Amino acid sequence: MIRRNIIFSIIGCFSLLMMVSCSDDFMDKTPQGSLDPSKIDASKVEELRNSIYTTISGSDVVFFAGYADNGYSRNYWDSNGALVQSNTVSGSENFGYGEWGHYGDRGNDYSSIRFCNLFIEKLRSFDEMDATQKKKYIAEARVMRAWTYMDLTLFYGDVALVDSVYNNFEDGLKRDPANEVRSWILDEYDAAFQDLPEENDPARFNKAMAMALKARAAYYFGNYAEAEEAAKYVIDNGGYSLFEVGELSDQMQKDADFFKQLIDFDAYGIDEEAFLKGIFNYQNIWNVDYNSEAIISKEYDATEEYGDFNRVTSFLSPNLTSKHGWATIAPIQDLVDSYWEVNGQDAPSLGSVDSRIEAYKALREEISALQAGPDNDPEQVEDNISFSDAVAQVIDQLPEKDYMQQFKNRDSRLYASIVFPYSAVNTLVEDKYFEYIHSINNYGQTGFVFRKMSGGDDLVSVWGDAYYMSGSDFHVVRLAEMLLIYAEAHTQTTGYDGSVTAELNKLRARCGMPNVPAGLAKDEAINFIRRERRIELAGEGLRYFDIRLYEDPSRNGGVKGTEAASVVMQGQSYDPVGNKSANKVWDDRLMLMPIPTTSRDKNPQLDQNPGY
Repeated sequence: MIRRNIIFSIIGCFSLLMMVSCSDDFMDKTPQGSLDPSKIDASKVEELRNSIYTTISGSDVVFFAGYADNGYSRNYWDSNGALVQSNTVSGSENFGYGEWGHYGDRGNDYSSIRFCNLFIEKLRSFDEMDATQKKKYIAEARVMRAWTYMDLTLFYGDVALVDSVYNNFEDGLKRDPANEVRSWILDEYDAAFQDLPEENDPARFNKAMAMALKARAAYYFGNYAEAEEAAKYVIDNGGYSLFEVGELSDQMQKDADFFKQLIDFDAYGIDEEAFLKGIFNYQNIWNVDYNSEAIISKEYDATEEYGDFNRVTSFLSPNLTSKHGWATIAPIQDLVDSYWEVNGQDAPSLGSVDSRIEAYKALREEISALQAGPDNDPEQVEDNISFSDAVAQVIDQLPEKDYMQQFKNRDSRLYASIVFPYSAVNTLVEDKYFEYIHSINNYGQTGFVFRKMSGGDDLVSVWGDAYYMSGSDFHVVRLAEMLLIYAEAHTQTTGYDGSVTAELNKLRARCGMPNVPAGLAKDEAINFIRRERRIELAGEGLRYFDIRLYEDPSRNGGVKGTEAASVVMQGQSYDPVGNKSANKVWDDRLMLMPIPTTSRDKNPQLDQNPGY
């Protein structure tokens, strides 16, 4: 089967979408006649169809890492993440129920739903189209609508289910029970599946894509049988394969030469070539458009109007880009510590937080002395050298420094995903070692920045030559997620058997890591798979939903485990110097977000979620 990506359609008809979604609450009336059938011709239908896809989330989902225990979003004007993470969120914030909030959070989901409802209704009465094509277009809108409702119910639980065009809610509208909404969502995917082709037009939903979204939804709803079936369909019938690079570029090889110093290949029986190549097999998923693994992507264009601002400015620090880098969403130490040892099954042996802080300071003092030159006077600049030149002087001894021990013999995906202090970063900028400057906020205040998903090889300078926009696609659903959903769902329904390890070992082979362990008991296996999921999907916007799923006894299959919210959202995180970064505070009320005050003011029948 030919694989197709869903992409963000860069089209001139976005104004058509705005005609029916300009209000900030679904309670407001839809403009009458905005989709008058007498004014629609075949070309207009095609434009409206394209508009369905404009609401697919892109790289903004990375900000969800700051809602949980993977990241830190320090600016309240960028994202609500720190408010959720620290249990200080209130009804003043919005997560997609009504009006748009921050670029790092959900927009107005009900606008997308309303547009899909209008499109479906008007198309059904449009006679100038082949019946099969009409069914296909309607099915695409049903998939998008179901996806949007999935996001709403995961944030809010009970939500108002509106699947037809209504313009008057004189008495307001009640929220429908979450279990009914979620059952409806899964039924919608099944119904749409019947009318979608196996191979659709480029960048449009097909059967495999609908099943990928159903697999995600069923997994989060705790319906493991349907999640398993849907994920397996995608794995077997979607035509996708895990992405791998060809030969390493010169820049990649420079990074690989650094990373290989951190691994005792012989001691662990690790294939050096496969491991080093595996780092870039994984890292470069986000730098290759239309790659074999991407199921649903948001496409960006390297222009000021349609580029991706986040890839450089939001994900990188100032010393990793020639333009502005603000590191407004950054990985935290908790995520770094979660990666396996290089054997792929054991947690790393790590020193205490205090001991690692002292080790960092000692190494930083050593590098500073080298930077100061032979006169040991940083004020006399004649013999001063750069940070990277100073690190290069001790590069052979660097892996033995106390601070660097936490980065030795670790999962290859750690090296591919996170830039840590003193790490080589040639694939972002040449001949650099990462310097964390804790006194400057734009270094992220955690000590780390994302390597995966950052940068991109398709950049354009914009806004007075001060910023970069990236044209690299952002993959929001990929094959790896389907393998992980199948693995956990099958373990829940049947057990941890050979079919599970076979799918997980595909991920391990791609990144040059040893096979997963066999023969695990159910609870042990589920904990293992969930940690593997955290590592493989780090920063991709899912961890926030994951830890709440594991916490919920009605959805977690009876296994709360080691990755549940109340277990992992505990305590203050620190940067390498000892400054505070993410503050993780758990409360049961955080199982759901508050219904926004603005929406409740407009709809008196909206009750509030517990604890707000």
